[in-house]
Amino acid sequence: MVWATVLLLIISGYVAAKFFALTNKRGRLKFLGLTVASMIFTVMQFSVLLNHLMADPNVTVASEFIVEWGHITSLAFVLSSLAIFIRESKPVFAQFPMIYTALPLLIVISYLLVQDTYAIKTWLLIIYQGGAITVAFLMYSIYTYRRPKYAFILAGVIIFLISYILFWSISEVQGSYQWIWKLLVGAAMIISIFGYEQTETQVAANTT
Repeated sequence: MVWATVLLLIISGYVAAKFFALTNKRGRLKFLGLTVASMIFTVMQFSVLLNHLMADPNVTVASEFIVEWGHITSLAFVLSSLAIFIRESKPVFAQFPMIYTALPLLIVISYLLVQDTYAIKTWLLIIYQGGAITVAFLMYSIYTYRRPKYAFILAGVIIFLISYILFWSISEVQGSYQWIWKLLVGAAMIISIFGYEQTETQVAANTT
C-alpha cells in the first residue's frame, strides 16, 4: 500500500509544518512537543516509503529501527505536550512545576530496558498509545463541554481512538489492510491541526 504511505507522509509533513508555525508564531511551548512528534512521524513514514521502494535488507533494518524508536519517541513528546496543555489550563496557583511536563520523556528509557523482549515492547506500545489517547480524549471532552471551539480537536482524538482500536484488535489492519489505519490517522491529524489553528485564532482574537 505505497499510496497510503505516500499520503500519510504528505499529511504528516504538512501537519509538522503547521505545528511549527504555531510554535513559532505564538511562542507557545505546548506546541513544541507536538511539532517534534509530527516531524519524527514524518521521518518514520519516509523510511517506510524507502523500504517499499528499495529491496535492500540494510534499508529494511534501518527502516524498522527508525519506525520502532520514532514511534516511542514521538509518543513521549505527545504525552509531554499534553502535560503542558493540562498545566496551562489550571490557575497559576494550581499549576505543577514545568519540569514535571518532561517526565513522559522517561518512557524512552523504560522502553530501552525491554527492547529485547517483543511481548513486553508490544504491551508498552499499547499502553502508551492508549494512555495518550485516553488523556487527550478526557481533556478535550472537558474543554469541548466548556467551550465548543475545541470540538474539532476532540473529533480528531476520536478518530485516533478508532484507528487505535482497529489496529490492535484486527490483525488484518496491521497487514494487508493497513491503508485503513493510515487513512484514519491522516484524517485525524488534518482535523486536529485545523482544530488547533482555529482555537489559537480565537484565543488571539479574544486577547486583542
